[in-house]
Amino acid sequence: MYLTFTDEANQRLARYLAPYKKMLLDYDDGVGPFSALGNCSLDDNFKLIFVDKDKDFKDFDANFNSNLGTIFYKGYTKPQFDDEMTVTFNQSSFTMPLKSPHGFLTDDLEILDVSADGLDQPQMMKAHDC
Repeated sequence: MYLTFTDEANQRLARYLAPYKKMLLDYDDGVGPFSALGNCSLDDNFKLIFVDKDKDFKDFDANFNSNLGTIFYKGYTKPQFDDEMTVTFNQSSFTMPLKSPHGFLTDDLEILDVSADGLDQPQMMKAHDC
């Protein structure tokens, strides 16, 4: 698997990127510290979560590469992803679609920063980065 962030998406995420952080791509299935209830509406919900690099999240036991670095995910959720994925930034709707050659995985990838410096910033738990 490989995830490409377009230049526009990269610009939107630049403020979250730092050498002391790592990225988690969470498929919201009710498992793990970032998924309180799961998604009961049958809609797919994905979150890109920035955490401190030294924190261990045992549920995120697999990884793949991206043009922004390694991305960790819950290994058993691999069927929810595709071999090639892209995150873009839609300027008109202010959303970050996650898609593959087969279609949209989600029309708006949620962005959360729960790193030490991210928690110092005000943000909503169901966060869009605006």
